[in-house]
Amino acid sequence: MVLDKIIALVAEQFRLDEDELSEDTSFEEIGADDMDIADLVLAVEDAFETEISIEEANALKTIGDLTDLAEKAWSAGE
Repeated sequence: MVLDKIIALVAEQFRLDEDELSEDTSFEEIGADDMDIADLVLAVEDAFETEISIEEANALKTIGDLTDLAEKAWSAGE
């Protein structure tokens, strides 16, 4: 569920087909720069009503990393 939502957010932000994305897709592969990732993190924070630290955001490399982080933050907030 979380992965599907993250993939939908990434696809929307980068105008990509969701079928082209997986948890192994790196942000480098899709041409995301630091500002793109920051925007994506904000979208995830809004979607999951959670907060992700700057340090955590800076460590993101793949969609799977962001999914794991969102799941952890979301679970902690429940």
